[in-house]
Amino acid sequence: MSSKKSRLDLLVRVRYLNPIPPPPFPPKLFNVPTDVHRLGEPSYLDHLASSAPLPMLVDAEMGMPLNLNEFTGVWENADSTLNPDVDPARALDPTDALLLAPIRPVTESNGENKSTAEVSWMRNSTLFTRKTGAKKKELARAARSEPLVDASLAAQIMAIDKSFVDLGDTPVEEMRHPDPKKSSLRVVETYDILPDAETWGNAYYLIKFPERPSGSTAAKPSAGASSPRLGQAVLRPVREDDQQLMEYYLPEEEHLERLSEAYEQPISSEQLEELRTLMEEDADDPRIDDMFKYALYDRIRTYEVVSQDLPKKEVLLTIDERPSKRARGAYYKDINMRTSLRKTRVNGQESWDKTRVGFRDAFEDEMDVRRKAAVKVSEPGWVNEQLREIRGTNEAEGLGEAI
Repeated sequence: MSSKKSRLDLLVRVRYLNPIPPPPFPPKLFNVPTDVHRLGEPSYLDHLASSAPLPMLVDAEMGMPLNLNEFTGVWENADSTLNPDVDPARALDPTDALLLAPIRPVTESNGENKSTAEVSWMRNSTLFTRKTGAKKKELARAARSEPLVDASLAAQIMAIDKSFVDLGDTPVEEMRHPDPKKSSLRVVETYDILPDAETWGNAYYLIKFPERPSGSTAAKPSAGASSPRLGQAVLRPVREDDQQLMEYYLPEEEHLERLSEAYEQPISSEQLEELRTLMEEDADDPRIDDMFKYALYDRIRTYEVVSQDLPKKEVLLTIDERPSKRARGAYYKDINMRTSLRKTRVNGQESWDKTRVGFRDAFEDEMDVRRKAAVKVSEPGWVNEQLREIRGTNEAEGLGEAI
């Protein structure tokens, strides 16, 4: 078999599309103050320059002696020897006279300078050069015709609100997917995307397990767990020898009903203090079981925390279609932390093989933290109040300036 090689092996004709439009707003610039006193003087590096030896022997004249005494009258401002006059008797050829004329760039009729198109050394044809030049002219013309964009905060808020208004006026039957490859998709149902004010005060963690959580342990590797039992799992954080661990607990199967009763009958703050005092005296006192409702949990496995970071793309989304007090829609809540776990073994004394899990009433300071967090989405004027505290003005009043 014979194969014919191409002469242009270095040319790869691949076109990469970039349909992403340019950002409508310029980037924000921050003025970072610089303390001049922190800057160093140039003389700070003199000792480094003096300690670096030169790679050659150089005299005071740097190897290029200039003896001006050979020229007559150089010290009396008579530099005729250095700059001799042109012989006036010598005739200059007309062809050479054109070379002495001043350089004047050739201009087009519209006054713009002609400039040759930049062509790489791998040019394959003149048509490529013409296309490149035409594309540059089109881009320059488009850049000149682009309208000025108002990048103020009020204009950005109005632009975002306008996108919702435009989409709300479009009938569902006429909505199309923005991707041309998915133009066959149609909108079946729409939901209002709203912040979940009921759960905004709660902290949610996205935890990645190395395997599917189950009830199997080292002693019973084939043990399973029902879905209600897995739904009531508890993770207990433990710090041991500068190592962050997570202990995974599951309730006992016969204690699932007791867990529901314990949730409906939480203990008060006074009962909690009595319970703590009794457990400090004797943790095995039988009176503890009679003081509050609880469920027994078994330690299944211990995990090591591999990484923790703030999620940037994941949110908690709840689609509520049930008839309730709030409107039907999709309610979102941000996730506070994303954690990755892996299996490990613990040899310390901080592990609990069994533990009691009950419920108590929330403290007043905990309720205040939840109320302050829920105000961010429940009160319409919260954003304006924060902007007023930061900048001293009401940003809502400046919306009219962007029209």
